Amino acid sequence: MKKNKTAELFLVLLILIVMSAGILILRNGMEKLQSARQQSVYVPEKRDLYNNHGLKNDRSLSKTKILETQDQVIYTDRIFNINQISEDHISYAADIMKALQKKSGKDTYIMPIPERAVFESGYENEKEKYSDFTEKLEASFSEPSVVLNPLSELEKHRYEYIYFRTENNWTMRGAFYGAQVIFGELGYEEENLDAYRKYVFGNADGKLISSAASKYTTDGLYKKIKNIAKDPFYIYMNGSNPNREELTFKNKQGQLQILKRQMIQFNSSGSHAVIGSDYEHSVVEGRGKGQRKGNLLLIADARGKMMISYLSEVFEKVYVSNIYEDTDLIQNLDEILEKYNIEYVIWAQDVAETGNRSYMKALNPLLKEGGVSDVGTDS
Repeated sequence: MKKNKTAELFLVLLILIVMSAGILILRNGMEKLQSARQQSVYVPEKRDLYNNHGLKNDRSLSKTKILETQDQVIYTDRIFNINQISEDHISYAADIMKALQKKSGKDTYIMPIPERAVFESGYENEKEKYSDFTEKLEASFSEPSVVLNPLSELEKHRYEYIYFRTENNWTMRGAFYGAQVIFGELGYEEENLDAYRKYVFGNADGKLISSAASKYTTDGLYKKIKNIAKDPFYIYMNGSNPNREELTFKNKQGQLQILKRQMIQFNSSGSHAVIGSDYEHSVVEGRGKGQRKGNLLLIADARGKMMISYLSEVFEKVYVSNIYEDTDLIQNLDEILEKYNIEYVIWAQDVAETGNRSYMKALNPLLKEGGVSDVGTDS
């Protein structure tokens, strides 16, 4: 009898020891997990390290110029292109636009996106070139409102961080104001940027810096270019946004593949973070809070697609076609319009590339054999 009680006590003691050890291990594990979570959570204060120029320590933009060529200007803290706009491209852009209007049969708009140079002091002629381009493009149509000009809206916010210093692109903040121009034309209420969650993840790629550094290799010049401060990359996204896309791209064998994933990639930066950098098209899931049945077809370059975070707030689906690569767009257009219930078509592209055949593979088939031929009349 005593042996049985002793055995029972020993068993209870053993169970208590095991439970104590388990609790200790669990507590340590939870502490480590909590510590890991605390380390990985974004610290909002980091946003305040940068000012409206994307520079630390509240620095103003530099007035020290490193180099100026016929097509580019380099300061100690930024780099931008000049003399990129060509009026020779207006006629082709207008013809493509008219063909797109006719083939789609939908409300169709074109947005030439201005480059950073229009906001640079001392380069006011760049603003004049942009305005001349859009005005002459508008004159090609009986309804000039089909040309969406975001410049005046952007100018209201010119002292905000709306353009990268090292990348030929507007930031997601700049893209927000571009999207407001679209909403205004389509009759939607303006969005409130304060309603979006703001994050900063890494730095923009700075392609202008890397290309300039490979071109100017003398020691002094190369070092100054490489020392240009990188851009922080801010992401604006509503917390309720699905942030999902169905991406179609070509694999190494040239075959089309479909990938379902997040529309904004938090492990990338700049235009690479918004939809894939190399893709044919993407179907982005939206919230559809605009409360209309129709959806949007966005034909865009690396700048235009930066508006997708805001457009997907209003529409239930946004079909995004890569104007550089989506050569099947036109032949599949009727099917796309019907399948995704498209009500509006927006063509948004850097003004320097708008109407340039080399950057419009998706739309060029409109004016080739099998495309729309009678584009000489006004819309």
